[in-house]
Amino acid sequence: MEAALNRRDLFKALTVAAFTTLQLPAAEPGAPLYFTKDEFALLDALTDMIIPTDEHSPGAHDAGVAAYIDRRVAEAFVAEDKESWRKGLAAMNALSQSRCQCPFLGASKAQQNGMLKQLAAKERDPKTEAEKFFTQLKETTAFAYYSSDIGIHQEINYKGNVLLEQFVGYDAT
Repeated sequence: MEAALNRRDLFKALTVAAFTTLQLPAAEPGAPLYFTKDEFALLDALTDMIIPTDEHSPGAHDAGVAAYIDRRVAEAFVAEDKESWRKGLAAMNALSQSRCQCPFLGASKAQQNGMLKQLAAKERDPKTEAEKFFTQLKETTAFAYYSSDIGIHQEINYKGNVLLEQFVGYDAT
């Protein structure tokens, strides 16, 4: 004869399950959602080289551009979209390996800047994996930066919709 589960036993089982779930270790704060730590470090460095900190405003690193890209890629539905980012970062390291005999982050700042300048020169007609990735990265970096609080308010000084006392546009009359 099978024993029936009464309400009290069911409640105990659900309580144990709920507290067990609550006690699972949380993800490390600031840990990447999709990329490995090494990939994320490379992504962060690349975005900050595209939009660096200057005397006017903080750069892509401070604006959290790499974290935005990581979150966007992690939430992507299409596996190919996710993998294209991973392949692109690998292509950057492969390019650096072929030119400097080290991964991109191991190259000197001058070597890194030189590689990015060469990639930027091919931006209108990218052919290699690294060139295509750089074009995508640059576009995404600009979008993420100028969508961030730092980009909107500190870089372009957007004040929101402000009532103007006088119309400063073109008067066709």
